[in-house]
Amino acid sequence: MGDETLIVYDNIFLDHLTGPGHPENPDRLKAILRGFRKFKLLENPKIKVEKPQKAGVDELCLVHSRKYVDFIEEFCRKGGGILGTWGGGVVCSRRSFEVACYAVGGALKAVDEVLNGRYRNSIALVRPPGHHASTELAYGFCIFNNIAIAAKHLIEVRGVTKVAILDMDAHHGNGTQEIFEKTSKVLYVSFHQDRIFPGTGSIKDVGIGEGEGFKVNFPLPPYSNEEIYLKALNEIVGPILDRFKPAYILVSAGFDAHHLDPLTGLGLSSLGYVEIYRWVVKTAERLTGGKFSAVLEGGYDYEALEKAVSSVVATMAGLTIEVNDPPQKMPENLKNAALRTLEDVRKTMSNYWTI
Repeated sequence: MGDETLIVYDNIFLDHLTGPGHPENPDRLKAILRGFRKFKLLENPKIKVEKPQKAGVDELCLVHSRKYVDFIEEFCRKGGGILGTWGGGVVCSRRSFEVACYAVGGALKAVDEVLNGRYRNSIALVRPPGHHASTELAYGFCIFNNIAIAAKHLIEVRGVTKVAILDMDAHHGNGTQEIFEKTSKVLYVSFHQDRIFPGTGSIKDVGIGEGEGFKVNFPLPPYSNEEIYLKALNEIVGPILDRFKPAYILVSAGFDAHHLDPLTGLGLSSLGYVEIYRWVVKTAERLTGGKFSAVLEGGYDYEALEKAVSSVVATMAGLTIEVNDPPQKMPENLKNAALRTLEDVRKTMSNYWTI
């Protein structure tokens, strides 16, 4: 098995144009690349960068309907525009369909290269993001659900038995939950800020039918910091994963839970992201032989992206970099509210798992 960390990236991801003033824009990726240069990550032999292939219709249709795929292709070919009004609408430019196909291809390459033993782990730095997109609906800046397609590919094409998805974005991945709502092959765990877009992901949303108990939601109060995240990971998510026994771990890598993010109000620091991903690396080593891949979702503050993404990639590669971004103190009343949320999740999930 390879010992390096793979970054999947291509400048084509800068060609999805969302217009002036839109938070999900090409400058997000430019900020991440700036961070890599600043911390000299790409010069390190433990980190490699490769380009994605473009996903084909069959791969898109692992999750989405052919009708939806054809609609998006035609919509973009005619010049794009705004799809719907939900979540501010999803802005598409002429090349957005092609770029979104490469975003899916990036997620697929990330998992295939690790599964094939070429790399230790991987991160796909792609846009548009994916976790709000459902089978028939573009939503919340997302066109195709990159991580859901990667999970389906692992199970249906590569024969992986069970996949765990940890969604670390500040918004609930309503599309991902909906796609896997009824299956026990995918354990979906989401940490998100309570009562913000898209308004889904309550503690009681545990899945349906065969999937009941395999969907775990942590709707957190504002300012929730790494102390809360790590307590939840160690005391609730870890024991569930130990019993679920995934063969592969995927992370919806949102960076909008950072305390600087302009769209949200959570409280993670870059050091917090390091601790969270260190936990993921160790958990993957214990359960999957180290196999895990992250796929970029949200994150809209450029300084936060510069520091936090570099911190995460370094952590995945077993490196340490010096980043000035210390943990944030949480107001006592909100900390107590967060601890009550964790207790409510623990009670709910103890109906399905020994925690």
